[in-house]
Amino acid sequence: MALRSYQCSNCGANLKVDTFNMSAVCEYCGQQLTLDTEEVAEILAEREKTKRMKTAEEEQTKREEAKLKHDTELKKIESDASEFMEGARRVGQGLDTVKSGLNTVKTIATYALIGVILIFIIVVLIVLLKHFG
Repeated sequence: MALRSYQCSNCGANLKVDTFNMSAVCEYCGQQLTLDTEEVAEILAEREKTKRMKTAEEEQTKREEAKLKHDTELKKIESDASEFMEGARRVGQGLDTVKSGLNTVKTIATYALIGVILIFIIVVLIVLLKHFG
């Protein structure tokens, strides 16, 4: 908005403007005049337009900052979710490894038990052969 200066039409000196009474007084020669209401209305309309534009720009900036914050938070959540899923996949692989190990232990225990039973049977047969033989 351009600043406007008013000059006395009588002597050309700068005027002291009273915005409340919409008048001006020349401090040099004392001439009084009333401000043009259309010009004042134009100035006020321009001031209001400038305020609205500034408010709109501030709101746009706030929206852009909020969107940027939202996008940043969303990327962080997506990253955290991806890390979580990778961890869950690794836990699943670990459980599969444990299951496989348990199956191996079961197999070994089964064969060991069969071996113990066979040894027991052999010992019983040897004892019976010595006793009857």
